[in-house]
Amino acid sequence: MFDPPMTHARWHQAGWHGWIDPAAAVDPLACLAAADTATVRTSRHARTVRLMSAGDTLFVKRYPAPDGWRAVRAFRMGEALRAAGFGAPVAVLAGRRGGEGLLVTRDGGGEELIAAVVGARRAAKRALLRALGAEVGRLHEAGFVHGDLVPPNLRVVAGRFLFLDNDRTRRSAALVYLAGRRNLVQLGRFVVPGVTATDRARVLAGYAAARGLSRPVRRRLARWVVAKTIARRCAIDRIPSAIAVRAGYRELMRSGGRFDTGAGGEAES
Repeated sequence: MFDPPMTHARWHQAGWHGWIDPAAAVDPLACLAAADTATVRTSRHARTVRLMSAGDTLFVKRYPAPDGWRAVRAFRMGEALRAAGFGAPVAVLAGRRGGEGLLVTRDGGGEELIAAVVGARRAAKRALLRALGAEVGRLHEAGFVHGDLVPPNLRVVAGRFLFLDNDRTRRSAALVYLAGRRNLVQLGRFVVPGVTATDRARVLAGYAAARGLSRPVRRRLARWVVAKTIARRCAIDRIPSAIAVRAGYRELMRSGGRFDTGAGGEAES
């Protein structure tokens, strides 16, 4: 049973129902109209538009049927993450109508993870990468697994990390055990300017320290992440596996190398 935050009230309008923060002074129908008519960013499951309202920068995300459940899931998991001490967007509105869904969140600020990494000087970059690994480790220790932990779904805000697109995030100790390490592959499959194989090892070191992993477990995890990252790159970027294996992980992930198809990419959801 989900108990929404005390700042939110029940919302019913034009067949929609859900929760709204009355203090945000948001017009739900205007948000819906913007999602239908403004220039939007589309993904497999939703249409997203940036909107100004009462001095706030908002992101309006409309999920067509049958994916409306994702709006409520994102709201619930965002609240759960923030209650557990993690960064997540603040939702001012979440609701459903039949199979459709609507989620409106405040802009969390900061900059995209890759921009923060690329713009950091050497010592700061190393510290940021270790902190990133530690934050993912802390996430797993708290029982959360992010559904699509690719770099565009992370922002850096005043030295902290903000987890975006939580409509597939789950909280389950069993799921952490079974699938949590998949987040490390999602995060690490992109070639990023200035990020070396040693830098990638720093992310893993931060993760292992946060989770208290022994050296043998850490080594097994590193081998698994390398193998799965190579396989994921081959599948997504259509690199023949035999060529990738011959080149090796270091060359496959080298910025400016022959396998560099451009940093960042899009979320896989």
